[in-house]
Amino acid sequence: MSVNRVVRPAHVLLAAAVAAVLAAAIGAAPARATSATCGIAASAGFVGCVTHTSPTLEQARSLHVAGRPYRFQLHRPSDGAIWGWWEWNDGDYHTVYISISGSVTGQVDNRGSGTTSYNVTLS
Repeated sequence: MSVNRVVRPAHVLLAAAVAAVLAAAIGAAPARATSATCGIAASAGFVGCVTHTSPTLEQARSLHVAGRPYRFQLHRPSDGAIWGWWEWNDGDYHTVYISISGSVTGQVDNRGSGTTSYNVTLS
């Protein structure tokens, strides 16, 4: 007894789509990020913490309650462009998705008291 197998076009398209996604995932370069923990004094204004080329997201976090609230902004020194600021008043990670070309610096403004550490990542 012979069995005839019929391949439907939808199955072929699905298999091709899955193969394409897997090939892209295998061949993709690992995600690149630049991270730093920066100590920033209160009332110092915006202080540069980390610089990255053409970031697509930024993530910031205050490590101590004395460093809250705090503001975060992005600065591109080549033309003086600024994005933000965003202000937060907790110890959560805050992520903002962006698309900026060129070398960009993440800056933190400690609006709390004393010198406090912040985690900043640009990716």
